[in-house]
This record gives sequence, C-alpha cells and structure tokens, in this order.
Amino acid sequence: MSHYRRRAGLCAPLIFTPFLRVMMGCFWLYFSATAFAQAPASSLSSSQRTNPNFVLVPDRGNVSVLKLDDQLRVGKPISDNQALTFTFSDSIEGIVDREMKLKGRAQIRRNDTVLKANEIIYHPDTDIADLIGNVEMIKGNSTFRGPKASFKVDARQGEMQEPSYEIRDNRSSGKAKKLTIQSSDIFVFDKGTYSTCSPDNLDWYFTADRMEVDNEQKEMTGTNGVMRFFDVPIAYTPYFSLPTSNQRRSGLLAPIAGYSSNNGIDITQPYYFNIAPNRDLLIMPRYMTFRGTQLGGSYRYIDPKYSGTVAAEYLPYDKILGRDRWKYDWQQRQSIAPTWNAYANIARVSDNLYPIDFSRTLAGGITNQFRQEVGTTSLIKGWNVSARAMTFQTLQPDPTVTVQSPYNVLPQVVAAYNSQNALLTPDRRQQFVSLPTGPQVSFSSDFTRFAYNIGGNLAATAPGVFSQADRTVVKAAVGMPKITPGYYIKPRLSVQSNNYNATAFIPGYPPAQGFTIPTFSLDSGLAFEREAAELKGFFGRDMLVTMEPRAFYVFTPFQDQTNTPLFDTANAGFGITQIFSENTFVGNDRIADNNKLTMGVTSRMIEAATGAERANLTLAQRQDFTGQRVGLTNTIQNPTTYSDTLGAGSVRLMGNFNVDAFGQYNTQLNRLVQTTVGGSWRPTMGRSLNFGYRNVWSPPVSASPENNLAGSPGVTTTDQYNISGQWPITRKISTLGRWGYDSLTMNTLNLLAALEYKEDCWTGRFAYSQVRNTTQITTTQVLFQIEFRGFGAAGSNPVDIMRLNVPGYMPTTRTLPPSIYENYQ
Repeated sequence: MSHYRRRAGLCAPLIFTPFLRVMMGCFWLYFSATAFAQAPASSLSSSQRTNPNFVLVPDRGNVSVLKLDDQLRVGKPISDNQALTFTFSDSIEGIVDREMKLKGRAQIRRNDTVLKANEIIYHPDTDIADLIGNVEMIKGNSTFRGPKASFKVDARQGEMQEPSYEIRDNRSSGKAKKLTIQSSDIFVFDKGTYSTCSPDNLDWYFTADRMEVDNEQKEMTGTNGVMRFFDVPIAYTPYFSLPTSNQRRSGLLAPIAGYSSNNGIDITQPYYFNIAPNRDLLIMPRYMTFRGTQLGGSYRYIDPKYSGTVAAEYLPYDKILGRDRWKYDWQQRQSIAPTWNAYANIARVSDNLYPIDFSRTLAGGITNQFRQEVGTTSLIKGWNVSARAMTFQTLQPDPTVTVQSPYNVLPQVVAAYNSQNALLTPDRRQQFVSLPTGPQVSFSSDFTRFAYNIGGNLAATAPGVFSQADRTVVKAAVGMPKITPGYYIKPRLSVQSNNYNATAFIPGYPPAQGFTIPTFSLDSGLAFEREAAELKGFFGRDMLVTMEPRAFYVFTPFQDQTNTPLFDTANAGFGITQIFSENTFVGNDRIADNNKLTMGVTSRMIEAATGAERANLTLAQRQDFTGQRVGLTNTIQNPTTYSDTLGAGSVRLMGNFNVDAFGQYNTQLNRLVQTTVGGSWRPTMGRSLNFGYRNVWSPPVSASPENNLAGSPGVTTTDQYNISGQWPITRKISTLGRWGYDSLTMNTLNLLAALEYKEDCWTGRFAYSQVRNTTQITTTQVLFQIEFRGFGAAGSNPVDIMRLNVPGYMPTTRTLPPSIYENYQ
C-alpha cells in the first residue's frame, strides 16, 4: 500500500479564478472525497499527486482529471451530488483507500456546506468523516458547533454531540443534547432549546423534547414545547410548528387579548392558512365576556387580471343587545382589457353601533358610513368612460345628532374627453405630465340617477325634497396656456349645462330647475428667484429665496338656482386652494356667480443644492366686485363684496423641527375667524413631540356670507387642542401619549398613555386609551402585549392605536435581515 505525507505549506498558490486570487494568503490542497473512495493510489501519477492544479472527479466509476479552472468557470449552480468536495488542513496523512487524516484547521467543503474541526478522519470505505475538537458545521445561514461529530459526506447525514446552533435568518440560537442530520436540509435536536436572545442574556427561551429544523422549508416543528420567560414556564404545547424565516406559512398566530368597557375581556386567536402563493385565509375566532363568541375571517387573492379581499364577522347572539350582529366587506379590482378595468367595494354592518362595539382601531370606531359600489372604467383615445352604481348605509350612533344619508346613485355614466390624454399611448399614461403650452380642449357628459330609500338607510332624515331624479350634466372647456420658467398665463373658457327630471316627496312641489352657465377665468403668475447669502449662517448651507406673485380672475354670470336640487354638492370651504378656484362649490348642482379677482404672493426658501423647501409663506385676498348671490340653499340678498384675507406658512428647520400655520382674517369684522397651528419636533427616530390647535369662529346668522355683516356677536364653534409625543426615558423604556381637549364642552376627546420596554430579544407594550365616540358613548381600552422577536407575540397589539394617536410614531426597531456576506466563508 502506498503511504504519503504532505504539508500544506509546501503547496504553490493557485491563480486560476478571482476567488482563488483573494485566497492566495492560504495554501489549499483540493481532493474529491468521492475520489478518495474510488481511486487507488496506483491510478495517480506523480505529477497529479503533487500538482494542486488538478482535482479528481468521479465519472461513472472511472476517474477523470480536469483543471480546477474548467470546473469553476461555468458560473452555474451545481447540485450537491454533482459538486466538487474541497478539503483543507495544515497537514494531511494516511492511506488513500483506507483512512485519511486532516490535522490542524481541517475543513471539508461542498457547495454552501462547510465542515470544520481540529482534526478530521475520513474513511473512504464507509464515506464517514469523524470530526474531533471544536467541530463546526455551516449550512447556508445555519451554524452548528459541538465537541465532536460524525458525518457521511456523500449522504450528507450525521450526528453531533452537545451541539449549539445559530440560524441567522431570524437571529435565533440554542443548544441540544444531540443533533441528528437526516439530510442536507433537515436537522433534528434532542432536548433542544430555541431563542432569539443572545446566549449571555437569555430572557426567554423555548424548550422541547424533540425539534426538527427544515432548512429548505424554513420551518421548525417539535413536541412537548415549553415557553419560559425569565426561567418561569408560561406556556406548554404538545406539538408546535414555527417559521425560521419571514416566509408565509400556515399555523396559529399570536393570540390577541385585551380589555374594553364595551366588551369586557376580549380574546382573539387567529389561524393563518397559506393556501397558495397568491391565496391566503385568516380565521379569527373572538371571545368577549360581555357579548359572546364571534367568528371572523379574511380571504385574500391575487392574479394577473384580478385581486381582492373578502372579509366577514358574525356574532350569533349578543348578550347585551339580544340579537345577531354581523359585518361583511368585499373589495375587488378586475382588469378586463389593457385599458378597461372594473371594481367592487361593498361593505355593510348589522346596526348603528357595530363599529363602536367591535372595531379594533380608532379609525374603524368612528366610521358612520358604509358604501356599496360597483363600477367600470375605460380609456379609449383620449376618452375616459366610466359607469358605476352606488348605495350607502349611513349609521346614526348618536341619537342627539342627526346624520343625513346621501342619495344612492343608480347608476352614473360619465364620458370625458381631454385633448392632452389623446396624445398619449396607454403604456405612457402613468407618466403623463400636463403639456405646458398649446390649446387644451376638454368635454364631459354625466348622466346620474339619484334615488333615496328611507328604509334602506339607518339615518332618519332625507337629504332633500326629491325622492328620485335623473340629472344630465354637460361640460365643455377650451384653454390656451402659456408656461415658461419665469411666468405663466392660463386663459380658459368653459360652459356647464344641467338638466333634471325629478320626483318630489311633496306633491305639487315646483319642478327641478336646470341651467346653462358659462365661465371665463384667467390665471397668471410670475416667478423671481435670488441667492440668499444672509440665510447661510442660519440654515448652514446655500439658500435661494423666491417671490411668486399670482393673479386669478374669474367671471360667471348670475343665474337663479333656488329651485335647482342638491344631490352631491356642498360648500368647498375657504382656504388657500379654494380661493384660487372657479367655483366655491364642490359638485355639479351649483355654479357660483363670480366677478372676482384674487391676488396672492408666495415666497419660498429653498436649498440651492438639493431643492428642498425649508420655509414658505403665502398671503392671498379675493376682491368680489359684485358680490356672490348664489347660495347653497337660497339666493343671497345682500352679498358682501370683500373676502377674507388668508395666510399660510410652514417652516422646516434642521433637526426635523416643523411648524405649520393657517389663518383666515375677516376684514369686515376685524378678527380672525379660523386659526390652525401645528408643530412637531422629531430629532431622531423614536423621538417626537407634536402640538396642534384649531379655532373656528362663526359670524352671527345675519353676518353669514349669505347675508349682511351686521347683527349680534358670533360664536366660537371649535376650540380644540392636541398634544402628543413619543420619547425615550432610558435606552430601554419609551413613553407615548396623546391628549385631545375641547375647551367649549370642557371634555377630553381622546386620551392615550402608553409605555414601551425593549430588550435585546423582546418588547413589552402597554397602552391605556379613552375615546369619546359620541356625546353619550366613551370607549375605554386597556392593551398589553409582549412581543418575542422572531417567535411571536402575546396580548393585544397596541401599535395601530399608537400610530393613529401619535404622528411620527416609530415602533421598536426590528432586527435587520442577515446580509449575504454575513456568513461569508
């Protein structure tokens, strides 16, 4: 038998691939483990025994010799059973076909699997490698360590005694009495532990009699699992299945538990079904001590041509109200053709108080209207054609406040043409930017049938005197804008014609009146810019200051619209945007008479290098030359001829300090009638302070925009404050809070006090919330949650309520996913 002994230090460096050039500092000896078992020593020439540029490769029982560079040059993934096996050690000795010993920094590599030990003894006849001392096995993002191990190299099976492990996909680790490797991707632990805590700070850990980790499916299963928190057992399960990555999989989700004044102790245990890559189902049984057991679910689906969600909740018998209660919600988007889409949004609840009683979020609790709508849209050579049918369910949770339900739309058909859209192909519509110059022509036709069904709405009052009506609206407009970097001018002429065929609740009521009204508008502006060297010391960088005056004139002749019904129209309000608009109403049932000139100026402070806006200020005032006579409900007899002055400003300073302010000053009454101030400071992530104030003063009835400005003093209708913030007390403890107060009623509108405690591998959250839903109902919630990183959570998640109450709230930072270079070998 031939014997040999070789020192790795005598090997010449390999220079065949870029990877090997990086590793030139180490001297490698490459052998095929399969070749060890098949190739007798006599089959090796002397040059092959000593030349590291050759690797032994099995080929149907024969041994072929190929250059290493030829094997690695292809650049395609190689399966484990076809991949080469590389070895490395300080020294190697033994008999080729009996026993090979790798000593000192010994390694065996195949694909993404690496075996390391102080000494590796390989037996070619059994294909078993015994690893002794500081054993380490690396497979993908998983690492296993122990004092000794034994592996079948080709079968990729083996055992390790007293192993410790680390799975970097979810930053978990643990140890066991024994590790059994059943295949290249399946690892079985006897008497194992699991945790995402660092080994020296094991606040929580999970133990099991048997744990099986499937590295390909990214999951871990086991039996007799016990959850321990600070060494105290808190949960037991005879069988468990957990993900070891962020991939979707079926199974129990963390339970949701809490307390509210509406439902008592509230516990939900979700179960998730991963039906297919584009389908999933969430089942949510929920038990409430005050009300009973509710079953809820949500089904999601997505395909190339459609996607949607179907959700439903059902409580067979409410112990408090003594009846069944339910909710359903269906949303779908459908692509019929490249430029033809359809959609459906349908939701209803069983009663007025359902959102208040059962909603888990603040936004859901204040919802008082549910829509049932189906429709379709199509784009054809500049034409946008759409059709929809829409009904409403309007809730009235507060009996002291009457909520009017809007008219149902059964149906609405709209065809609109825009000359700019006609120039675009369908695949470029998403990149559409308004053309700066040239003629612009638009046309639209809108047919809508309005119907009001008192029995189908929970609101008690109708929005108007007509029970049903057909309305046809035709609009046409032509414009000739001229836009340059220094100025713009946009003349526009439009006309709108309305026709009605309506049936009134009251017999003999005057018929609905239509109209045809033209409008002319001229919008113009200038843009001046200069370098502001005086601001560099304040902002710390080069700044630009702009001055942008704007003039907007609109003329619309008066036409009496007293007998024109109201179906979908309301006042647009009064603000910076509305003051530069052609119509003071939103909707198609009113056209305001205008002979108005609005003058305004905006100044901005801009970073010269980035274009980021650091501050802006806008002042605007509108002059009514004849006064507006068209009101929302009647004709104004003595209209005013001078509008309020508006001012708005915002500041964005370094350190994320922001202030926004808006004011409306009435020149006739010589006072502010609307004031809004908001500010925030967010120096770093997890630190934020917010303040808001809103005051609205309404003039007396005789001084409203539809009458004279004389009369008794007005009243303040809104005077509210909001304070919120998130701030860490220590490195681990962070506080959150919000307080909303109405000084008119002297009531707290909403209150939130929350606390977050973060450790290395778990986070605790506590929140107390109080919300005044109506004048008679105040909901109180107590939420508590413990989140174990990479494992799950227990309790009721207060994160949603924190986001809604605290602008800028940042949840506890989650661990970043592992880098592909983190386990680089």
